[in-house]
Amino acid sequence: MHFKYKLLIAFLLVALVPIGIIGEYSILSSTKALTNKALEELENNANLEAEKIENYLNNCKNDIIFLSKSPEILKYTETKHPEDRWNLEFSLLSISLDKGYYQVGYMDDNTIIYVKDRKIPKEEAIERPDIPELEYGQVYVSEIFLKRNKGVFEIPFKPIILFAAPIYMNEERMGYVYIEAYADFFSDFETSNPEVFFTDELGNYIYHPNIFKRWSTERNTKECLHKDYNTDVGDILSGKSGTCIVGNEIISYIPIDIQNQRWFLIMSNPKDIILESVRTFKIGFYIVVSIVIISAVSISYFLSKIITEPLVSLTNATEKIAEGNLSTKISETGSDELKTLAKSFNIMAGKLNESYSALEKKVEERTAELKLINEKLKASYEELVEASRTKSKFLANISHELKTPLNSIIGFTEVMLDDGNLNEEQKDYLQTILRNSENLLYMIEDLLTISRIEAGKSEMYLTEFKFSEVLEKSLKMVDPLAKEKQIDILKDLKDDPVIKGDMRKIMQVMLNLLSNA
Repeated sequence: MHFKYKLLIAFLLVALVPIGIIGEYSILSSTKALTNKALEELENNANLEAEKIENYLNNCKNDIIFLSKSPEILKYTETKHPEDRWNLEFSLLSISLDKGYYQVGYMDDNTIIYVKDRKIPKEEAIERPDIPELEYGQVYVSEIFLKRNKGVFEIPFKPIILFAAPIYMNEERMGYVYIEAYADFFSDFETSNPEVFFTDELGNYIYHPNIFKRWSTERNTKECLHKDYNTDVGDILSGKSGTCIVGNEIISYIPIDIQNQRWFLIMSNPKDIILESVRTFKIGFYIVVSIVIISAVSISYFLSKIITEPLVSLTNATEKIAEGNLSTKISETGSDELKTLAKSFNIMAGKLNESYSALEKKVEERTAELKLINEKLKASYEELVEASRTKSKFLANISHELKTPLNSIIGFTEVMLDDGNLNEEQKDYLQTILRNSENLLYMIEDLLTISRIEAGKSEMYLTEFKFSEVLEKSLKMVDPLAKEKQIDILKDLKDDPVIKGDMRKIMQVMLNLLSNA
């Protein structure tokens, strides 16, 4: 990798690593802080809304308790007098006008008197509310339901909660009073931010920002928390308030309990909205990182012009010197350090060139000396070859000159030994002369053999013969020498094979071995 790229990477690491660590830490810290703050605010909002709803429901409960014990109700229950009925109707109308209830009524086994929509109806048939039997002091609170007229939902939808209380006289239940209160607290949720859900204790939607998911139990649509979140919502429906994060949503939940009923108020905010400032910070952070990268690239390019170009020039000059161009020079430019480096390099290259020139001169001188010595050695070798040739020629000539008289001596000695008139002493002398003459002849043959070997003209004369013949002749030739040194030679040759070879050379080998022994 080129130095300038390494320099670029180094600048990027030095610039980006601290910024990246600080930025990532800031993002994580901000995200955590904003999330915790959002959860806290969401929980506070949920508590406030739940408190409003609980206050409204408790007011309805207090109103129904007040009605069940009001003098007008008790008087009419006792007398059933028309004037007392008028007082009862006036009392019901007063509460309806004051609180804005959908319907306020009285009923016993035979009569139902009610005020609907703040009016006393003339002759309007009405379905009797379904109220369970209640003991003295008990209050009945129904689930939230949609008001129907003859089995059909009233349009627009009217969400109602029924409150009822018994009327007791002399420990006997005489009838009931009831209030059908609007669950109009849902209207506050329409423009709410964050989104608000209202469910029953099983998680079925009563209110949802999406109108098609509202009143799931009444409309039998099966829209619920389990279906939407596809996760365990046990914590939300546990009956305890709290917060959680599900997917991309921050959720706060709180139960609302009144008498025998329980509902859940749930508020949700998308994390994207909450973390908008973090996203803005991220964008700014990425812009800063981009600026840092561009700056680092620009600075590294500028520094590469100042630092790397002289270094590249130095590297190229070094390669040229390695190739043998010792006259290479580089420009002494750049910063003080690079200028000093270039100057030192040029001095080094100059000294290296001088050393190389001096070395070449010495090599030439040594080469001339070696050439002269080689010529002398060649002349000496030729003289030695000529001397060896002369020696071989001399040996050949002298051997030839010696062999002629020796052959004559051997021949005459053998003739004399064949004469039967010789005594033992004479025979012994003649045999000694014969053996020594033959021995001398073999020595001359040895000289001729050596001469032939040195001349490269040695030849083998192969014949078949018995080894005993060679052994007998060899022993006869060394017998005088053995007797002279008082050495006994014993022969033990069990087999006498016929061999093929140069008989004279084998005999020479045997004589050499016996003579050395």
